[in-house]
Amino acid sequence: MVKLIFHKNPERIGGGITELQSNGHRLIIDMGADLPKSGSFSETREANPNINGVTSGTPDCDGVLISHYHGDHAGLLHYVLSNIPIYMSRATRSVLRVVKVVLLRNHLGGVTDWEIEQLNKANLFTYADWGKPHQLGNFIVTPVRQDHSAYDALGFVIQVDNIKIFFTGDFRGHGYTGSKLVPMCQKYVGKVDYILCEGTMLSRPGEVLISEPTLYFKAMTLCQKHKYVLVLASSTNIDTQVSFYRAARATRKAFKVDDFQQQIYNELVADRHSDIYDIEPTTEFCPNGMVLMVRASQQSFIEAFFKKYGQDTVLVYSMWHGYLEKNAKLRHLQELWGDRFVELHTSGHGHPMVIKQVVEVCSTPQTVVIPMHTESFASWKRLQIKQPILKTVAGTAYDLSDHASLINVAKEEA
Repeated sequence: MVKLIFHKNPERIGGGITELQSNGHRLIIDMGADLPKSGSFSETREANPNINGVTSGTPDCDGVLISHYHGDHAGLLHYVLSNIPIYMSRATRSVLRVVKVVLLRNHLGGVTDWEIEQLNKANLFTYADWGKPHQLGNFIVTPVRQDHSAYDALGFVIQVDNIKIFFTGDFRGHGYTGSKLVPMCQKYVGKVDYILCEGTMLSRPGEVLISEPTLYFKAMTLCQKHKYVLVLASSTNIDTQVSFYRAARATRKAFKVDDFQQQIYNELVADRHSDIYDIEPTTEFCPNGMVLMVRASQQSFIEAFFKKYGQDTVLVYSMWHGYLEKNAKLRHLQELWGDRFVELHTSGHGHPMVIKQVVEVCSTPQTVVIPMHTESFASWKRLQIKQPILKTVAGTAYDLSDHASLINVAKEEA
């Protein structure tokens, strides 16, 4: 018998903890915290979810898989008991370690030395492991790389007791490696019995998605118009960092970052799979101006820069619009810059038609689609896919071995 349990409500974006059980074996996928209200790394920590055998009590779990380094997928990792093996991509470990070391050094976010030690002991998937099976207890796990706003994000194909499951993780088709999404699914995923599929953009039908290459061209236009381009973006969104770096080079501007951002670049050198991710900031003066990557925590510097160079400057906001609505400090910067505050961002999540395409590539008519990372189960009906869609509830154990019954339940819900 194979059971599926969502330890948090799957009908919301972020904060996922998924469990698979089989004959006394347990596998956890992601240890996500709730999404931060402001986009900050240093907000108050969420309490221990108290999952017996995983985050409390006696260790009883074959492993914890982390799909990528965003907090809503890895933010509760520090609660995992010390004897439970943790698996993630090497790039995920690299970014998490840089962030946690900086937070620890600055006494922010309650980070402890234990968390750094925990990351140092993690089992790592590298480029050589993509598409190759790994035995974790009773489970055969195949990591597959996904195009996402987190570098080397993973999805997982999991086989157990003759059941094949595809946990998509977060994915899209419009990043610099997005064209590989469907070929990856065809080659490494194939047809499965269950798809645990993210559906972030299904509840944001009005949001316009542009590709990273399009973002680059729009950034280049801003660089041609303004001498100084400040970019307020996530320091861990490497694709977007690349877009602005390329725009700076194309317009012969200096590309500058602070020490923290440079540390992240340095840590990812070992996992560059393409020349497109080669970013080389400069410390030299450039008469044509510069592109400067900044963060919300640097508000005082950003305001001072505006006072000194305001007429020659544009502030580009390249983050999710929702943080702007929730964060008063960000709105203050928007008011300060006025019409030179420009929103230019692309989502880390796939267009609904891309979601539908992934489902179709990996499905037979009997494949059951199980939505997660989505704000509205009802929005899935707009995809008009032929496969049954199963609505789940947090804390309920679903018997994946009883495939026919789950299909019937899904049809009744439809």
